[in-house]
Amino acid sequence: MQDATVLDMRHLRATGTTWAATHRLVTSGRYVQLFRSVLVRRDLIEDPDTRARAISTVLPRGAAVCRETAAWLHGVDTRAPGLHLRPPRLQCIVPTAVPRVRRPGQQCWTGALPVDDVTVLGGVPATTVERTALDLARYAPGYVGLAAIDAFAHAGLVDPARLMRRAHELPGARNIARARRLIELCEPQTESAGESWLRLRLFEAGLPRPEPQISIRHGGREVYRLDLGYRDARVGVEYDGDEHHHRTMAQRRADERRRDDLRSRFGWTVIGVHRGDVLGNRNTLERAVADLLRHDGVVLARQPW
Repeated sequence: MQDATVLDMRHLRATGTTWAATHRLVTSGRYVQLFRSVLVRRDLIEDPDTRARAISTVLPRGAAVCRETAAWLHGVDTRAPGLHLRPPRLQCIVPTAVPRVRRPGQQCWTGALPVDDVTVLGGVPATTVERTALDLARYAPGYVGLAAIDAFAHAGLVDPARLMRRAHELPGARNIARARRLIELCEPQTESAGESWLRLRLFEAGLPRPEPQISIRHGGREVYRLDLGYRDARVGVEYDGDEHHHRTMAQRRADERRRDDLRSRFGWTVIGVHRGDVLGNRNTLERAVADLLRHDGVVLARQPW
C-alpha cells in the first residue's frame, strides 16, 4: 500500500484499513491529501500523470474538471493565498442538460461545454487552457484571475490577444466585463502570483500602470532586474512575499545593500513588500508609491479581496 502512487481513502476504508493507519500515511510525510479523499505520494505531486490519476478517482461521470482544478492539471496552481496548505477542492462542470453532482469536497457547475472547450489530459476530461483562463477571469476573485492569466501567458499556454477576442465574443455574459479588464492587465513577463497581486493593487488605487520586469543595465549587461516599477520616475517595487519573514539577517542585509546600490549608482528608489502589504486592508503601500511618484491624483481606498 505504501508504494502506491495514488490511494483512494474510500477504498481503503471499505477494505478494512483503519483511520489511524490512513492518518499515519499523511503524518509520515510520504503522502499528501488531495480532494478530501485521495492520497498522493508527495514526491510525485508535480507529475502530470499522477495528478490526472488522482483526479480520475473522484471525477463524476460525464464531468470535466474546470477552473482551479483544470489549471492545476495544466500545471498552474491558482489557489488563493493560504489555500495551498489545505487539500484542493475538485471543481468540475457538466453540460447544461446533465444534473449537478453534489459531494463533500467537490464543486460542480452546469453550463455550456462545447466540444472545442474540452481536452483530455492523462485520461481526464478538462477544460482547455484558454477556457480555463477565461473561466477564472470571470468567476475567481480578481487577483486570483489575474495571477492565473499572467501565469498561463508566461508559460506560453495562452495568447492574451486571442483570449481578449474570445471575451469580446461573449457580450452580456456573466462577469465578462471583469474578465476583459483582467485580460487587458495581463503581463506575460510576470514571474509570480505575488507580482500579479501587487500590480493589481497599484492599478486599483488609481496609480499609473507599472512596467513589469525592468532590466537595470550597466556596460551592456544586466546588473539588476526589478519585479515592476516606473522607469521615468525611477521607482521600483519588489514582491518579497512570505520569504520576508524567513530570511536570515545576512540575506536582509544583502537586500538592503542591493537597494542602496540601486539608489546610489542608478538613481532608483526601490521598496520591498511582502504578502501582508499586498493582501491586508490598509493602503499604506499604495500611498507610499504615490508619494514616490509625486502622484497628484486621489489614491483610492482598497477594494476587499
